Amino acid sequence: FIGLSAFFMSVFSFGQVDTVNVMYYNLLDFPSEEATRVDTLRKIIMYVERDLFMVTELETLFGANLILGSAMNTDGVSHYQRATYYSGPDTQNMLIYNEDKFGLIEQFQISTDLRDISEYHLYYNEANMNAFTVTVLLWAYCCHLKAGSFQSDEDRRALEATQFKNYIDNLNRSGNLIIGGDFNIYSSSEDAWQIILNDGTVAFNDPINQLGNWNNNSFYEEIHAQSTRASSGGFAGGASGGLDDRFDIIFATDDIIQGNQRLKFLPGSYKSIGNDGNHFNGNINSGTNSAVPQNIANSLFYMSDHLPVYMEMVIDGIVGVTEYSDVVSSAFYNSLDNTLQLIFKAPVQQVELSIFDLSGKQVYHSTQGSLVNPLPDLSIGIYLGKIVTEKGLSTVKFVVQ
Repeated sequence: FIGLSAFFMSVFSFGQVDTVNVMYYNLLDFPSEEATRVDTLRKIIMYVERDLFMVTELETLFGANLILGSAMNTDGVSHYQRATYYSGPDTQNMLIYNEDKFGLIEQFQISTDLRDISEYHLYYNEANMNAFTVTVLLWAYCCHLKAGSFQSDEDRRALEATQFKNYIDNLNRSGNLIIGGDFNIYSSSEDAWQIILNDGTVAFNDPINQLGNWNNNSFYEEIHAQSTRASSGGFAGGASGGLDDRFDIIFATDDIIQGNQRLKFLPGSYKSIGNDGNHFNGNINSGTNSAVPQNIANSLFYMSDHLPVYMEMVIDGIVGVTEYSDVVSSAFYNSLDNTLQLIFKAPVQQVELSIFDLSGKQVYHSTQGSLVNPLPDLSIGIYLGKIVTEKGLSTVKFVVQ
């Protein structure tokens, strides 16, 4: 029998902590309004490091490919991939991701009262991944809720928010979830805001916890993201009025804020790119902008009437599991019946199964293990299984979500 400390040293390899980032951007009717803005977008993209790039107000598949080929994979860069483009009602969403950091497992469209909300299921691309690696998973959502300040507009935003929360509840989504978009919400007292944060079984958070009435309120001038133009007739159209609204937001679940599942929001990283707090109700590029170089302030002015919003997340360094032998070929935790299913490479007569949590505490032990092993109720988290047979010993790692 191998000691527990040696057991943990054997099954875990510790890598460096990694930081990943996400940016959301409303591209303002792209590309039908001035497709040449892709050169302007490229300047912004080159200035802001981004592993996940979610956009709204994308109009065509051509536009999606234009962004990928002319703004992302340029100047020797080739590691960006895009999600599948779906043509739905009104304008569309898109995710472009750094394939060195993430892989896209699947994606779905969520129908709402107005525009689709896009769902992207991603995994973190661990170093030295193998069949036994349980990596970080992330559900990313991109949306554009109903615009307008009338009560009927607020009601439609609330309906869209409800449809989103019902969807993730019905499919039991949990763990690491983010949703970025143009929510068109004027204050945190709006029903849509309260629904996103508090309704259903999955709670979301404003990472910077800035509750209040943001509309035309200079107290919140450092977090406004719309509009980049003070006067009408801005490049490629769009809204005027200067920076005085916080429509563009990225929300995150408790698990990300607290880092419960290896992915943690990095405090201080959330920002509206280009907002230095000195351009309330003004042009983002007027005078001196202390947040970005002047050429980037100009690009933000010409690209869209919205600023991109950005945040970073830290991934801890536990990266994999090493087998002691080839006894077990695969293991699968079934959340529906709370069982751990083992597939052996060859028939075995004796199976001893021990389950440990990440603190090293043994939470289950059986000398009568089998192909399908009923487990006790386990809290959400990562667990290690040690399987001892007459032919050798294996270790596996599985996630309860």
